[in-house]
Amino acid sequence: MTTRFRSSAALPLVALLAVSGAMLAQTARHVAVNTVKPVSVQPKAGPEIEPVVVQALKTMSDQLRAANNFSFTAHVMREEPATNGQMLDFFRRINVQVQRPNKMRLEVRSPDSDVNLWYDGKTVTIMPNTAKIYTVIPAPATVDATVTMLKTKLDEHTPLRPFLSSNPYSMLLDGDESGNEVGIVNVNNEQLLHLAFREPDADWQLWLTGPKQVLPHRMAIIYKTVEGQPRVNIEFSDWNLNAQIPASAFMFSKPAGAVEASLNAVRPRPVQQGGKTQ
Repeated sequence: MTTRFRSSAALPLVALLAVSGAMLAQTARHVAVNTVKPVSVQPKAGPEIEPVVVQALKTMSDQLRAANNFSFTAHVMREEPATNGQMLDFFRRINVQVQRPNKMRLEVRSPDSDVNLWYDGKTVTIMPNTAKIYTVIPAPATVDATVTMLKTKLDEHTPLRPFLSSNPYSMLLDGDESGNEVGIVNVNNEQLLHLAFREPDADWQLWLTGPKQVLPHRMAIIYKTVEGQPRVNIEFSDWNLNAQIPASAFMFSKPAGAVEASLNAVRPRPVQQGGKTQ
């Protein structure tokens, strides 16, 4: 998982597919639903991914891989350090549309900036809503390669990267030292499978829906080797694995008066002393 979550300097069941009253009762031994008691997961020597975790991720991955046109919304809370060292929480909503193998549209909405991204199979265009400037970047021929390229160029956490890739399972388990089933939990009257993972640079958790559609519902990451150990929490919603997306969604239409600029010009501004931006 290191390669998809680490910052280079901001998100997965057979367990729920075959859910029965007996299985829920058996799985619930790990978690007391609606309590705040900590769950004990015993450490194991060497890489260890429990079979139920492997099956859960494979099922989720297979469903996403089979979707040629899909969309979802991610509500992201991420911590970033101000120049005085204080960790600050920032929120953004990301609306995602993907058409495999080579089309993608992202709409990023946050209190301080709105940014749009279009990938048409040849180029990526990025344009903030707050200014009439945009940048165009030559792009590889697939969504997978383009997301990897953007991670390098934008130089920031990319927790959504596995869920945009053509093989989420492989990317999610890359570099993980352990993966454990915590149990079935009830969140807002919805039963979710709670999984926990460890790797050298991050601890992360994943909550999956089921049994009809096995999809990410929530993800939580702690970057252990980054100063301040910042957290990223993601809430997924509005999954559509058969989305009807018009071709125009992936095509940038230059607004009147807009001018092309460098990538740095359209990047979000850094956090400054006391959390203010300059």
